[in-house]
Amino acid sequence: MIMKAAYIKQYGDVENLIVGDVPKPSISAYQVLIKVKAAGVNPVDFHIRNGMLEDSGTHELPLVLGWDAAGIVSEVGQHVTDFKLGDEVYVYSPLTEQGAHAEYLAVDANFVAHKPASLSFIQSAAVPLAALTALQALTTHGELQKGQQVLIHNASGGVGSFAVQIAKHMGAYVIATGSLAKKDFIMGLGADEFIDYKQDDFEQHVSDMDLVFAAVGGNNIVERSLVVIKTNGRLISLLDEIDEKKAQSQNIHYARMVVEPSKTGLNTIANMLESNQLQVTIDSVFSLDDAKKAMVKSESARATGKIVIEVVAS
Repeated sequence: MIMKAAYIKQYGDVENLIVGDVPKPSISAYQVLIKVKAAGVNPVDFHIRNGMLEDSGTHELPLVLGWDAAGIVSEVGQHVTDFKLGDEVYVYSPLTEQGAHAEYLAVDANFVAHKPASLSFIQSAAVPLAALTALQALTTHGELQKGQQVLIHNASGGVGSFAVQIAKHMGAYVIATGSLAKKDFIMGLGADEFIDYKQDDFEQHVSDMDLVFAAVGGNNIVERSLVVIKTNGRLISLLDEIDEKKAQSQNIHYARMVVEPSKTGLNTIANMLESNQLQVTIDSVFSLDDAKKAMVKSESARATGKIVIEVVAS
């Protein structure tokens, strides 16, 4: 059995991305097979395509990209009790596995959750990786508390836009950076203050932050953030690393985080979405045949919200 997928045979730029037939995955006793309706596009996709994990031994080529999806359960492993055929689900699949930019995804059932009933498959596919990253950054790593101040870099992106909303829901005071063109969008998410990163150095505008979450890399943004954090504050980075000793010397807790798949987290997020505490912003939707165009848009770093690939028309 074969299926259509977006995959690579070798690491490199977007021209290495192929849309074509690959073997349809089989499942183990503890997995489900999801007929993918839509899949999210995230920066980690092109980082892995470019070879970020090439020397880690994590993947074998050919490799299907994409690690969050929404769809319908089409097969259930014999030891799976949480799901049945026809269930509508969403998932962030481990980065160590084959991806979701395909017609079918085999994944351990304990990573899968029922999708929010009020959301479409396209909306649901935009959620798992970005929202779980934001949730874990603020809670597990950032230990954010009600009344604290948090600075969120790149607040208009997929992760950043969820982080602003979750932080506000937690009762924090949120200062957000972005481009001036995205100001209204960011403030509409609930940010208390906005900083135009192109015109203003954030270091000149904020201080005594309890938490800084760098949902973006480059521009030395992580190291620059050290000066705006209070003693015993926290600095969480998604992409760039700094010397941990530099943070420790200023009594700042620093971590470069890696998001973990979590059924519990997805259920928490689904409840927030169903109760209108979170909104999903879709930047653009591409067909699976146009996966290259979706990747180019993602690499442009100009998306507002999430890019989604519609794999099977709803």
